[in-house]
Amino acid sequence: MNMSDTILYMAGSDRLSAEDWVEASLQVLVEGGVAAVKILPIAQRLGVTRGSFYWHFTSRSALLSRLLDTWEAKNTAAIVKTATAAGALVDKYVALSRLWLGWSDFDPRLDVAVRDWGHRDAAVRKRLQLADEERVAALVAMIEPEGYDPVMARHRAYALYCMQMGWYDGDEGAADGRGESSVTYFEIFIGRAPSPAERAAIVAGHRSP
Repeated sequence: MNMSDTILYMAGSDRLSAEDWVEASLQVLVEGGVAAVKILPIAQRLGVTRGSFYWHFTSRSALLSRLLDTWEAKNTAAIVKTATAAGALVDKYVALSRLWLGWSDFDPRLDVAVRDWGHRDAAVRKRLQLADEERVAALVAMIEPEGYDPVMARHRAYALYCMQMGWYDGDEGAADGRGESSVTYFEIFIGRAPSPAERAAIVAGHRSP
């Protein structure tokens, strides 16, 4: 950070926090990919000088690392928490579906952006692989109480997870129609037909908030 940036920023140093920079950068990442995450354009977007950035971060690399940390704390943690929560299987299944639709603590667009980033960066690809393993392990823990051996539970969990990650290439406008489909998916991935009460819960849970 040069002296002119420091002077310009000091006058408004209480205006922005590191989190403000992170939130703006996440939005840019979602809109334009990692190549668009550049200090000066984001500063202009926020209405500040580059000095604001260097007040909080040592480099663009430090910001990118923070974005990945935020993605993991938001999206991966949400899946793990939901899949391993106490309660009935159908409740967790519905909660995960709503989460994956972006109706609760998960950002589908951010997940797509990070996966695209991983195609270009080996280190990010490795973090994605580790995150995927953590998420699938949580789904295994959700499915295993149905009585499957660990191998079958993992296959079912992995298939469910891959189906959902691939869903984001589909039509977002079809979200309200997923209730009936998810009844069928429940039987495919859990290995039994839902009870009448479970079926009703699945359909109700897929109505838009």
